[in-house]
Amino acid sequence: MTDRPVTPATASQIAAARAAANALGLYFGLPDPTDPDPTGPGPANDRDGWRPAALLYEPGAGQGGAGGPLDELLDAVQARLGGCERRVAASLFYQGYAARLLSPQLGCLATSGCVPAVPTGELNWREPAAEMIQLGLPPGPGWQGPAGPLLAQLLVQTFTAHLHPLATAIRARVHLSADLLTGNAASALISGLRLLDRRLAGGWRPFAVRALAEPQLNGSGTLTAAEPGFTRRSCCLYYRTHSGGLCGDCPLS
Repeated sequence: MTDRPVTPATASQIAAARAAANALGLYFGLPDPTDPDPTGPGPANDRDGWRPAALLYEPGAGQGGAGGPLDELLDAVQARLGGCERRVAASLFYQGYAARLLSPQLGCLATSGCVPAVPTGELNWREPAAEMIQLGLPPGPGWQGPAGPLLAQLLVQTFTAHLHPLATAIRARVHLSADLLTGNAASALISGLRLLDRRLAGGWRPFAVRALAEPQLNGSGTLTAAEPGFTRRSCCLYYRTHSGGLCGDCPLS
């Protein structure tokens, strides 16, 4: 990975990259919320299911106060998980959110050598019946360049515009350490890289080394020669759900 700087990519380049990432399946797609979608939560051609992601980053009233969109989502996740502790639901929601935000960008990087710009005011979300949350992004420009600087750009925009504000909002509501939430994001990113292993020059490990050295993820875990390949420093608390256990990258296993 060279260190030449990233340069702007046009909206058409990013559209092609997003289509290529979407074809990978799983969480690599990032639908356009302005495009009528008959599979959405409402009737065909209903766009009203999408809401600005910035609503989830509002500090809110915290514990004991009036609920907002984030509080409602945490209630829904808590119910999905069988009524676990609220902090457990918040931790797993954050990890799922990070995966849905990071994976499409990683897919664009792996397939097309570019990543979309994801400004705070452009990202949207909705709550489909089959998922805890779905994210959407309207068409727009982005960046292209060498893989290393592009990965760094991806992390800067993801954490600055989204994951740090969301972590602050969550921690205003439940008792969770910042390190635990950072570990959740690291786990989501490493999982995405591993799924893209055959599409990344040199495999997933060089990208993981670069990502874990960046300020956003530094100290969140270590790479290992044997499986699972990555061990995080903190536990996501999944074992505290009714049907949970220890994840493959858990430090408790």
